[in-house]
Amino acid sequence: MENFLFVKNKIGFVDGTLEKPEKSHPNHMACLRCDVMIKGWLTTAMEKEIRVFVKYAHSVQEIWTDLRERFKKENALRAYEVKKLLSNTRQNGASVSSYYTWLRTLWDEMSSVFSTPMCSCNGCVCDMSKRFSDQKDKEKLYEFLLGLDNEFSTI
Repeated sequence: MENFLFVKNKIGFVDGTLEKPEKSHPNHMACLRCDVMIKGWLTTAMEKEIRVFVKYAHSVQEIWTDLRERFKKENALRAYEVKKLLSNTRQNGASVSSYYTWLRTLWDEMSSVFSTPMCSCNGCVCDMSKRFSDQKDKEKLYEFLLGLDNEFSTI
């Protein structure tokens, strides 16, 4: 949904980076129409059970904030499920390419669930992101190797 809103140049309405003009501003009504249009897009994309909880929101930003809060909590559960899948994934006679592609899919999902830690020191030269990336690459290599069939055990 974020990609869709970004392409439509509407992401600022939902994430709060675009300030709404005052009622006296000439663009006020255009902003309201855009807000209503995006609400329609969001609610149309939602399942009925979720739509019920956001139907009384006053703005698309309220809906977006509510959805973020609501689904952010489930990331921990999904992260657990993906981690469990990763630890149980084995080649099991599949081609190395197919096995790697499946692992790659799981790794990509994990990276979307977890954000990369960023260094917050001022003027820092510790390159924390690079070290984190190197560590994640090593973990991926070990996960890949551990799941290979026995015929690749010499690797």
